[in-house]
Amino acid sequence: PMPPASTMTDVPLVSVIIPMHGRSHFIEAALRSVIAQTHPRVETILVDDNGEGSASQLATHEQVAPFLGPSVRYSANPANVGVSATRNRGVELARGEYVTFLDDDDLYYEHKVAHQLQHMLDHKLNISICSFDRFDTDGETQPASAIQPPLTCAQDVLFGDPSPHAPTIMIARAFFQRIGGFNESLAYREDLMLVTRALIHGAAIGSIPQPLFNYRVHAGFQLSKKRFACDEIDRIYAIIDEEEAELRRQLRPAERERLLSARRYKRLDALFKNGCRIPFPLLADTVKHALKAGDRKRLL
Repeated sequence: PMPPASTMTDVPLVSVIIPMHGRSHFIEAALRSVIAQTHPRVETILVDDNGEGSASQLATHEQVAPFLGPSVRYSANPANVGVSATRNRGVELARGEYVTFLDDDDLYYEHKVAHQLQHMLDHKLNISICSFDRFDTDGETQPASAIQPPLTCAQDVLFGDPSPHAPTIMIARAFFQRIGGFNESLAYREDLMLVTRALIHGAAIGSIPQPLFNYRVHAGFQLSKKRFACDEIDRIYAIIDEEEAELRRQLRPAERERLLSARRYKRLDALFKNGCRIPFPLLADTVKHALKAGDRKRLL
């Protein structure tokens, strides 16, 4: 039940940031899933990254216009700036004490905001990260849910295989701004790098094993199969290396070597899949450490 009006101001306002780009046919369903939230104080910030005046921007605005009002606000970027900068812009416009995110093709369960906010308040967290279900473009549920592991230390983030996609994250707005928000140089793994930086800044982070939203899987597309320009791969790994530097210092020597080995294989794999020239020093270093560790099978 909704709290009496006299106590409504004691209920934290939560801002839901929705970046939008090129998928206007999905946005109404995503927006309705936020409007249906059981938490009584939710505002939605729609940030259009199609480029002001473009056909996609006009189509997106037409879809959301009937919903606009005091609790659903819209802003269009003058030009396309990327998802990280767009989410950061949404947080700048937000008024909520807490912020969370939704991609324009995904769907919240109706208790997502309430459940995650209560998790933050009960455990005095800076960040809460929830689990999620998957569904395809036909609305069919995919078999495996993504259950978040604990994320309380460097080992959890670097070895725990977390999936902190932006919609999994609820974060205190002041803390988000203090740590600099999403890295605007990244449109891949920017969400994991936000969690990495938060942990470096001493964040209290909690994981929720229950799925709280539905992540849309588009037919024929997997992020692991996304193609990048060769210089983009080098740039991404350089940024990740910089973001993770402080966490790596918290590892034991054997753990650092294990992480560096995993990073070498991942970079080699990305370069190979994208048809890029593999630098000889990277290949030689990978072979040397694989032989030293007796890891010939993985190398092959």
